[in-house]
Amino acid sequence: MEELAKVFSPAKINLFFAVTGLRQDGYHNILSANCTINFGDEITIFRAPNDCDEIICDETFLDKKNNTIIAALNIFRKRTGLEQYFTVQLKKFIPLEAGFGGGSSNAAVLLCVVNKICGNILSQRELVDLSRTVGADCPCFIYSMPNMTMGIGDICKPMNGEVISALKNYNISIFKPIFGVNTRAAYGVLQRNFQHLYITEKEAKRRLFALQDAIVLGQVSLPLHNTFSEIFFAKHENFRELHFKMKSIGINMMLTGSGSGCFCLSHKSLGHSDNAFESMIRQYCGEIEFIKHTSFATKVF
Repeated sequence: MEELAKVFSPAKINLFFAVTGLRQDGYHNILSANCTINFGDEITIFRAPNDCDEIICDETFLDKKNNTIIAALNIFRKRTGLEQYFTVQLKKFIPLEAGFGGGSSNAAVLLCVVNKICGNILSQRELVDLSRTVGADCPCFIYSMPNMTMGIGDICKPMNGEVISALKNYNISIFKPIFGVNTRAAYGVLQRNFQHLYITEKEAKRRLFALQDAIVLGQVSLPLHNTFSEIFFAKHENFRELHFKMKSIGINMMLTGSGSGCFCLSHKSLGHSDNAFESMIRQYCGEIEFIKHTSFATKVF
């Protein structure tokens, strides 16, 4: 097969994640700060020998006919009239049901790369609009840089350049326990039992701007926020204890999205080692599926 492109499909974390209320259509409005990181999946695209798209992936969990990659290719073909088909080899490293955005990233990256292969027939704005039909998280990966998201997560605005530049002063460790959290189920629990955790859009913006100011100032302790954290930490006491322990030594720990993936931010001036993170995480959380030490990706494409 003719190889057309090999690309990186990044994971992301939510430095800030506030649910601001329930919409009439049954979805929730949010305000979040999404940041891609230098860890993710690997995608290789080939020209398909037949008139159909195909995915090659060793992971048994992937439904090779019903997934975000096939959905992205189908909507791109419908929008542009493209007659070419592709074979996509996917190497998965981003864990499932963790909040790191693997499926959305894969779809967004495919849209961008196929568009480039076809001579950039769609603008970035058109790609963003198209990606919304695959998933609410997809637009933030089209921009491929730290951004604020609103609506159901589908309205994106790049972060201030000062904030993006200041992120390089923080180290990141991400990890996932052996269990996952289904996003739809998590929102269902929030809606039924924890609506008191909603905050207004005005308050969410105030807190997000305070976080961005703290990052620019290089503060060690950051005012992170995640609406789902209170629910998660109440159910998993060991994670709450780890959160407080991390905070006591100047390390910021929080869920990303609805969980179960978490991240830790440490200002480089503290000099904490990766081994120190790992031993502490394993001490409190026991068996862990996944730990990775990485950094912010200020631009992917």
